Amino acid sequence: MILFKYQNGDRIKTGQISIIHASFPIEADIHANGWNFHIIVGKHKDGNYICIPNWSIGSDLAGLDDTFWNSERLRNYTCLDETNSNIIASALAQLCHIT
Repeated sequence: MILFKYQNGDRIKTGQISIIHASFPIEADIHANGWNFHIIVGKHKDGNYICIPNWSIGSDLAGLDDTFWNSERLRNYTCLDETNSNIIASALAQLCHIT
């Protein structure tokens, strides 16, 4: 289990990542703020992508450590709110350092 920090309004909170598969495509469970996100992150010819099957989400990503772009992309093009998009973008940045 890996801990990561994320922004929730004006507070910094901690979430957990459970890695299922550590190389591309990466598969992991993210637990934070009372939510669970089962993610699959991979690469395609034009960049990175994320699928969150238990939320019916699929989207392009920038580099895994680009929290601003990834959070904006998830917030503007999916059903995720600001907190949940920050959670996932922050978890991806943490995964970037361990994969």
